[in-house]
Amino acid sequence: GLISLTPRVRRTRAVVIVRDGIILAERYAPGITAATPLNGWSMTKSVMGALIGTLVRDGKLALTDKCLLPQWRGPGDPRAEITLEDLLRMRSGLRFPEVYSDTQSDVTRMLYDAQDSAGFAASRPLEHPPGTHWKYSSGTTNILSLIARRAIGDAEYLAWPRKILFNPLGMTSAVFEPDAAGTFVGSSYLFATARDW
Repeated sequence: GLISLTPRVRRTRAVVIVRDGIILAERYAPGITAATPLNGWSMTKSVMGALIGTLVRDGKLALTDKCLLPQWRGPGDPRAEITLEDLLRMRSGLRFPEVYSDTQSDVTRMLYDAQDSAGFAASRPLEHPPGTHWKYSSGTTNILSLIARRAIGDAEYLAWPRKILFNPLGMTSAVFEPDAAGTFVGSSYLFATARDW
């Protein structure tokens, strides 16, 4: 076989190695420092999952909750059967192509064109009965963010992640970006330093 003399392109911006709470090593790409906020992209989904967990712990939501959004409560709408757990496990059954190479796929339209990310994702029809089919979906995480907003109320929502999770963890750099409708883009847009991540 041919040996490539061209070095592989790497897009790693930061690496931090921690053991027992102590940073053993860290390295940053040119232009990036320990103080640079980095977009977490899909790591943001784990944070949203933890935040939803606090609402379940506090009794504001339950994993078995159904009829989660007003637009799913119409007569005969099968999306009313989607549970909170279905959304957390990405088994909602909603049609939501996660194809980033297609500028017209649901995920690219939701992230780069829709003013209301959760509303866009929630408008998708069912492709499978809820709870029966796993499919990776950034849309379901944004729906979770809207459900959290409705459970908390607008007055507390924007401060909620910092109060309930970031401050207790010491994530002082964390910034959660909302969409134009004011709902956090729980699938993708949490910024924090590599140390905070």
